[in-house]
Amino acid sequence: MKQLLPLAAIEVFVWLFLLGITFVISKGAVEINFGTASLAARVATQTARVVASGGLVLIWLLGWKKVTDSYLNRTLSRKRANF
Repeated sequence: MKQLLPLAAIEVFVWLFLLGITFVISKGAVEINFGTASLAARVATQTARVVASGGLVLIWLLGWKKVTDSYLNRTLSRKRANF
């Protein structure tokens, strides 16, 4: 039971962070607009949207990795202390 609570906390943190990133993408990255007058402006707009969204997703993935790595290191150090 003691090990279940930290895993549940990680799960809640990851889902809340994911929802936050999704909200930022939907409100921020979609609003990027360089115009629609020319093909170059439309391509630049879509490219900027994809790059911004991809960057936010990478931030989410790196945050998730950092949290799970810290949990793993803490768990392994506790197991070493018990031997």
